[in-house]
Amino acid sequence: MRKHLLVIIISLFSLNAGFAQNLDLSKMSKKDGFIPFYLDEEKGKIYLEVDKLEWEFLYVNSLTAGIGSNDIGLDRGQLGDTRIVEFRKSGNKLFLVHKNYDFRAYSDNPAEVQSIKDAFAESILWGFEIAQKDGEKLIVDATNFYLQDAHGVGETLTRSRQGSFRVDASRSGLYAPMTKNFPQNTEVEMTITLTGQATGGNLRSVTPSPDAVTVRQRHSFIELPDDKYEPREFDPRAGFGSISYMDFTTPISEPILKRFIARHRLEKKDPTAAMSEAVEPIVYYLDRGTPEPVASALIEGGNWWNQAFEAAGFIDAFRVELAPEGMDLMDVRYNVIQWVHRSTRGWSYGASVRDPRTGEILKGHVSLGSLRVRQDYLIAQGLLQPFEDGAPANPKMLELAVARLKQLSAHEIGHTIGLAHSYATSADNRSSVMDYPYPLITETADGELDLSNAYDDKIGDWDKWAIKYGYAVTPAGQDEAAFLKKTLEDTYDAGHQFITDSDSRAQNGAHPTSHLWDNGVSASEELTRMLKLRENRMKTFGLNAIPEGQPHALLEEVFVPLYLMHRYQIEATSKLIGGVDYRYRVKGDNQPNHGWVHSGDQEAALNALLLTISPDQLRVPDHILKLIPPRPFGYGRTRETFVSRVSPIFDPIAPAETIVDLTFDFMLDGARISRVYLQHLQQSNLFGFNEMLTTIEDQIFLTPKNEDINLEIALMTQSKYVDHLIALAKNADVSNTIRAISRSRLGNLANTKGQADQGWDAAAQHSNYLGEKIKNFLTLPEELVPQETLKAPDGSPIGMDAMSCDLDY
Repeated sequence: MRKHLLVIIISLFSLNAGFAQNLDLSKMSKKDGFIPFYLDEEKGKIYLEVDKLEWEFLYVNSLTAGIGSNDIGLDRGQLGDTRIVEFRKSGNKLFLVHKNYDFRAYSDNPAEVQSIKDAFAESILWGFEIAQKDGEKLIVDATNFYLQDAHGVGETLTRSRQGSFRVDASRSGLYAPMTKNFPQNTEVEMTITLTGQATGGNLRSVTPSPDAVTVRQRHSFIELPDDKYEPREFDPRAGFGSISYMDFTTPISEPILKRFIARHRLEKKDPTAAMSEAVEPIVYYLDRGTPEPVASALIEGGNWWNQAFEAAGFIDAFRVELAPEGMDLMDVRYNVIQWVHRSTRGWSYGASVRDPRTGEILKGHVSLGSLRVRQDYLIAQGLLQPFEDGAPANPKMLELAVARLKQLSAHEIGHTIGLAHSYATSADNRSSVMDYPYPLITETADGELDLSNAYDDKIGDWDKWAIKYGYAVTPAGQDEAAFLKKTLEDTYDAGHQFITDSDSRAQNGAHPTSHLWDNGVSASEELTRMLKLRENRMKTFGLNAIPEGQPHALLEEVFVPLYLMHRYQIEATSKLIGGVDYRYRVKGDNQPNHGWVHSGDQEAALNALLLTISPDQLRVPDHILKLIPPRPFGYGRTRETFVSRVSPIFDPIAPAETIVDLTFDFMLDGARISRVYLQHLQQSNLFGFNEMLTTIEDQIFLTPKNEDINLEIALMTQSKYVDHLIALAKNADVSNTIRAISRSRLGNLANTKGQADQGWDAAAQHSNYLGEKIKNFLTLPEELVPQETLKAPDGSPIGMDAMSCDLDY
């Protein structure tokens, strides 16, 4: 009997010998929920109780308390990665495995499914040591897992050149107030301190002790949604973001890459009704820390989306309201709008937690930068100049800023309900809030400013069509593909188009209407109108642009956005030159074919751009120069004031130089010039490269006779033109023909514009200098920078890349 008892004791000891320790769980506080956990508050430990192996769920990490620098990009409330994971046991370890859903197999053949799983790697995110086994339940010490820098704060600091940092465990630990458990999600939050040597000014500007950076990071384990959600196929014309994956069980005749739009689950209570309430409305909650009048503006603007959902057949299916007291905005169960503070002005953005399997949006998460509203206020301040005779602030300034907040709220929410940017809509009667709008300011006949239509006050027509594509319920008896095709055809029959970031942000963009921060059906006409408005407002600009008690030098901060108010319209106008009007066409659809922008529109654009660099447009009025003194003590220059080559005084040429460089950067971009050259070869009625340069030179080499600021601006413009033409002549990305023409034009300039009578006047000396500069460039041994050989598209039947495969026979 004793032998048997001894064997049992030895056996029990052996069973537990593989575990790290015996725990007294009764002395810990247990939090039941999705994945139960135990807190040993005395030792600062957290243990997970795992009773389901190889069971999939979502893992999301996020940053709940950030750093506060837009340049670094680590904001409060920033979502991290969303991953499908599962626990797997291996000996005395429990692995947290990131499943690979980029490559899939939907087949009834288990061997086929397994072959795909084995073909592509998974990622083990963590290996937990099993501390104790309680029946089918495994107890693991998860403390070090939660103490890791899961959000990559250290990597971000290194990448942004702020220093090298790593987690200091002695200064990190559990953040109990936000560590909790619910039936469908487990939330654990940690205070994480990273230490190192701070080398960047951005970090030093926002951290009290920059060698120790303390943030909070959240780890969320979330139950996957059920399988009742119906994915909707992606279409490049519809304006929705997407998920994609490769399905290796796809028939050879069909695309192997599957794409589905990202959207919320929204179902009708009565699917047969044309208009129906939703089974579960989409509700967004606004951060209670948002002040008034901002809060009311964000709620009002966000609620515009209900107009779009009504157009898609839903009754009261979308709303925005103030978050209840105590709501955790990072909880995956809630769609939220956060009011985020940073030390400098920066982007707002709409992020989401999505099911990687289907694209279903589980949580919309909007982050709005609190300083953005001040820029609109500053624009209005420079335009209205309201502080004459110590007058109080004009309420129109705040009204403009609040109007922008409404539009901004709708815009960022739009991203979190699945929509991409739609940048061609400002030319279509502002038909989408998914565009980037510049305030549309007009003048009355008597010269008074009208700000009442600066921003739209409703959802756009394009947005309604887009929501119909993404959310409308396919009528009973209709095929969904046919319904969606008809929806898109109706959208384009109504005159709308969708063009997004990749075709709108690039400096060498070619689309004539898809731009950021622009207005108007005609970019060049709007640019000309803005120049006139800008000219009028600069005439009246003075001390009435700042309130009583501010240093005179701060006039510059208000003057900058006024002087540069047309900078984005310059970019929009430049895209008409060598521009191509096109759509995201699909075979058989009802959109027009692409083609070069009409010759009249290109010529108007070129003339408008040349107007922007005329001395009269570039000159800072003398009365303004007299009002802006050197910077006073405590008010240094910032990146939002003009650079000065004549410090400490305000540089009268620097603003003009800024515009000239900007305009030439766009006009003489290599890809744009290449298109101009090609368009003339294809259509002789369109101007070519030589003709374009002749038009530019005919204007900029009309040198003013009087030696004043206008003369210096003209000479600076000529010099900048030569610099940009030299850069084009050296540009290896353009054709040899473009480089040859550029060198020939430079030679012609040296012989005609660079030969002046000897004299002491600035124009003659400058002309001789340009001639010598050009000749020195042309006589230098030409850099042998041949064009890069263009790689042929992949075509080998054994692979989709150009890698050599010596063993393939």
